Amino acid sequence: MESSGWSRPRESHSHLCEDCQSRAVAAQAQAEADERERREQERRRQEAEEPGAARKAGGRLSRFRT
Repeated sequence: MESSGWSRPRESHSHLCEDCQSRAVAAQAQAEADERERREQERRRQEAEEPGAARKAGGRLSRFRT
């Protein structure tokens, strides 16, 4: 739940019963965690590819490579 300007928690799914509301909040938190993990994996993949690309592009004999 998020806090509102009046220093009390704001219900994100006020139209749902308490059980369904807690499930919705948990599902939303899981989706956000999954998205953070996906972004982190993408960042790691890009970092892993960068050194290989730099090695191929540079070097004294790079113009002779096919």
